[in-house]
Amino acid sequence: MLRGRKSSGEIRFEWMILGVILVALAIIYVIFNNPAMQNLMIPIMLFFPGLILLGSAIYQDMQPDWKAGWLAYAMAILLVATGLAGIVDALMADIFDLPWFIVAAVELGAVLIAKALYDPSPRSE
Repeated sequence: MLRGRKSSGEIRFEWMILGVILVALAIIYVIFNNPAMQNLMIPIMLFFPGLILLGSAIYQDMQPDWKAGWLAYAMAILLVATGLAGIVDALMADIFDLPWFIVAAVELGAVLIAKALYDPSPRSE
């Protein structure tokens, strides 16, 4: 994000996504900052911004002249995987344990399938 030669539209999109992530973090903090929800606050603060970042990276790659970097994908996949594993652990610790790397592997597979099916320019640099 925000590196290399990019059009002004792509740069505006990236700034907008960073702003949306910060607003989402603030809203989640305000909603879940009470003792009853304290064990869910951090996983949710990882999960939803990760989803926003992952969706924006996929959308950015689907545009004809835009390109999302591997760092955006790596950060998004790690945020969503650790967040989802934390949410499952907080809600169902006695019943089910979900390792974050399993979620990350499934996410990576889904991203690769989506890029293979819908990326308009898979070989352009």
